[in-house]
Amino acid sequence: MKRAIVAVLAVGCVAGGVVAVYAAGVGSLIGDRLVSLMLPTSFFPYTCTDDDKRFASSMATLGILDTHPVDAKPYDGRDGGCDDDDQLAYAGQSYRLSGSRADAVSFYRKAVTKDGWKPAPAEMGEDCLVKTVDGRKVYLSLGFSDRPVEKHPNDYYVQVSSAAGGGGLC
Repeated sequence: MKRAIVAVLAVGCVAGGVVAVYAAGVGSLIGDRLVSLMLPTSFFPYTCTDDDKRFASSMATLGILDTHPVDAKPYDGRDGGCDDDDQLAYAGQSYRLSGSRADAVSFYRKAVTKDGWKPAPAEMGEDCLVKTVDGRKVYLSLGFSDRPVEKHPNDYYVQVSSAAGGGGLC
């Protein structure tokens, strides 16, 4: 009985520490890491499978991530992986644009159509596109920086994502 009480108190103290970290404004990153260290992986209902991770790697090779206007240059390398929280496989590429945003958007409208991408359901957003790759729905989005004070306000990011259940993120 004493051991059970001590165990409950220990878990309560650790949980209280996590709450204190969040309350102190340190942020969810530290809190998430503490929780993931304290709880076994099997506690979380969603985790990326090896298939999800392989699929993320294969998405990183999609040609649309290499397609860009002449006045855009890739930077920061290819990003990708699988987010365990959502079982979301993703890959993306950042670009630095020296031309206009309107010209880049026009370029991508033609490129995605040519590559077989279609508009996603309306609830995914008007700029979200979808394509089936290896039997899974993959969503494509293009995002520009909305911070005019940045050194390069026309930087943009092309991302593809796919969740095992057929969902995605745009």
